Amino acid sequence: MTETSTGTLAGGRQPVRLVLTPRAARPPQVPLLSWIHQRPEYRAGVRDAGAGRAGGRPGFSDAVIIAVVAQALLPGLFNLLQSWVDQQRTEVSVRVQAGESEVEIQVNGRTDATKLIDQATRVLRQAADDVGGGPDPAA
Repeated sequence: MTETSTGTLAGGRQPVRLVLTPRAARPPQVPLLSWIHQRPEYRAGVRDAGAGRAGGRPGFSDAVIIAVVAQALLPGLFNLLQSWVDQQRTEVSVRVQAGESEVEIQVNGRTDATKLIDQATRVLRQAADDVGGGPDPAA
């Protein structure tokens, strides 16, 4: 993993870890991992978490995807997720982790990609505040 500076936050050097769990009643026409790998910038940081493993949460597919990406790549990744969800008419559970902070987001056909980015940004800011000792009380 390479840490990449995004300049979006004071703690922007920290990569973001995402766990993507597609919800699938039937196999998708295009697997989510293949959809994401169409964009070269995501090939190295996005992988299948457990090829061939059985089990998992009821109603969720066994295809869990782990992504470790720079914060600057989040908008593009969320747009890819949204377009895949719209095409497949399904949904994806996304856990966004940065430092000790984590949030779970449900992406479905009614989700606004801008709101996804806002939710992820809040978690990233909280992680940056935790690393930096919190917001400046004099500000």
